Amino acid sequence: MSNFVAVFPAEELERNTSRAVTVEGKKVLVCNAGGELYAVENQCSHQAAELEGGRIRGCFISCPLHGVRFDLRDGKPAGTLTRVAIPTYAVQITDGMVEVSLG
Repeated sequence: MSNFVAVFPAEELERNTSRAVTVEGKKVLVCNAGGELYAVENQCSHQAAELEGGRIRGCFISCPLHGVRFDLRDGKPAGTLTRVAIPTYAVQITDGMVEVSLG
């Protein structure tokens, strides 16, 4: 069974924005892509830059450092700079709180 951890109120995350949180010691980026929530590791697999602040378009986030795009649904990269996917995590809203599960 997955253990979900409440991280912040859902109303604080506007469409097409993201927010970095730490869940059980792991850096996670919660993203609102057009109203859908996703959670990914907050680290680009190209050069380990944080993804926080990257532009969200559709279901993709772009790394602010070199523009590598990652699919928020499965973590797979688009383009040629890296072929290494980033981890994705389960995310849900319960009683108005965004919750993330690493398991």
